[in-house]
Amino acid sequence: MTASAILEERTARRVTPALFVLAILCFFFTFAGVSCNTDQAKATVQGAASLGGATFDVAQVDRCLDALKGDNLFSYSGFNLVFGTPPSGLASTPAACASGASSLPASSSALPAGSQATLGVQPLALAAFIAIAGGVVVGVVAVLRRGRDSWRAFTSIVLSLTAIALLLLEQAHTNTAVVDKISNASTGAGVPFSVSSYINFNSGTAYLVALVVLGVAALYNAASALAGVGRTPEAIRPPPAL
Repeated sequence: MTASAILEERTARRVTPALFVLAILCFFFTFAGVSCNTDQAKATVQGAASLGGATFDVAQVDRCLDALKGDNLFSYSGFNLVFGTPPSGLASTPAACASGASSLPASSSALPAGSQATLGVQPLALAAFIAIAGGVVVGVVAVLRRGRDSWRAFTSIVLSLTAIALLLLEQAHTNTAVVDKISNASTGAGVPFSVSSYINFNSGTAYLVALVVLGVAALYNAASALAGVGRTPEAIRPPPAL
């Protein structure tokens, strides 16, 4: 297929809704994750040990932290943010943490449950999802119509860019919201210090894929319109009105 054929209106009106559907599918997977800042935690533990303030097995704590490195304690899917449902927690406790639980600090068992880490409905994520769903609707309507619809490409570009902007803003907001939520829940559960400095916020792969897909949708429709080849071939154009 030539570049001209790829940018034709009849091709664009089939590809564009598929891109928006792919972006929606990303919402089923991880958009954001929260992991332990194991380096900071180990430094604190070792500092306490050097001052003689450790009342637990420092080596066991180090092994547990090493086992947790890179693992998300909580994972938020796009739909967790859109509908305010609880995030998924760590699938299983690492053996290094479970086997020596009695030698770990008492406050380590006071981490919040998934229900306590729920952020509630996030308006920016919801608005982004609505924009993406709107892109699907626009694409379906364009497929069902005959002839060239100049509004289709423009609307698809606007909806794509709007969703991208909303997702970027939502991720920045989620970073602060989730750290505050977990820190406050941990403090309320008995942790005698703020855990905010021991939390890492990670953007999920699905979130990054959604941004890329939406960016492709915007650029593709812009290229189709600007190239001047986004025209419906004469063969499938409706006859002129009499």
